[in-house]
Amino acid sequence: MSDIPGVSQTTIADLVPGVREALQNRQEVTPETAAPWIKKSLKEITRIQPFEELRKTGPTVLLTQNQFAYPVSFFLAPGDDYGAHSSFAIYPSGLQGITYNLKYSTPNAIEPLLHIQNGGLPSKWTRYGTQFLLGPPPNQGYYIYMRYQVRHPFNEANLPSTPVLIDPDWFDIVEYAAAERGAVALRWNDQARFLHDLVFGDPEFQTSDGKKGRPGLIQARKLQMEQDEEQNVRQVTVVVPTYSR
Repeated sequence: MSDIPGVSQTTIADLVPGVREALQNRQEVTPETAAPWIKKSLKEITRIQPFEELRKTGPTVLLTQNQFAYPVSFFLAPGDDYGAHSSFAIYPSGLQGITYNLKYSTPNAIEPLLHIQNGGLPSKWTRYGTQFLLGPPPNQGYYIYMRYQVRHPFNEANLPSTPVLIDPDWFDIVEYAAAERGAVALRWNDQARFLHDLVFGDPEFQTSDGKKGRPGLIQARKLQMEQDEEQNVRQVTVVVPTYSR
């Protein structure tokens, strides 16, 4: 890893030995054969899990009065490929004021807000296809910006040289997930099933929404992150009741 925070020097090629080991050192596992398996696993895992290395803040843009639909690219930095949403922050009173976060709503729930005459300060958002919908429509030009996670980038010309932009604690999970794909390609069904359960949990866990069975490495890693968050100092609001004599 690099000494520069947020910059990775670990590449897809560096994960290949772990994939090969998970497949009992099969000779067919080379950087060229394993790189596509690792790529697909990185895409899958970064789709369901936030990683600081992939998080960005988009440009501050100005909404158009009475317009509720905007292309996703409007809120992204040039060249970014949108992966997952983090937050929308809107300035109600100009760039020098405080911001408020828009709350997510389903397309069905936000629909009644989209055609409010004269609009107002947008308070909800949803995604529909390639557009974000904001409700109610802005009654004036409000400044807004979005925080988001980009899709993991890849060097398609030389896939093994691609930097791996995730926390090192997740490298083994990517290796096992890639090995599962390799086992499928090698028609090694028993090993593929074992690796899938190792990463995602046993069949009972997967079919019970995590209520029963044995969790896999992904869920165990998430639980560890939640335990770490519990160590944070939380603000306590003291409420003083009023009373009359």
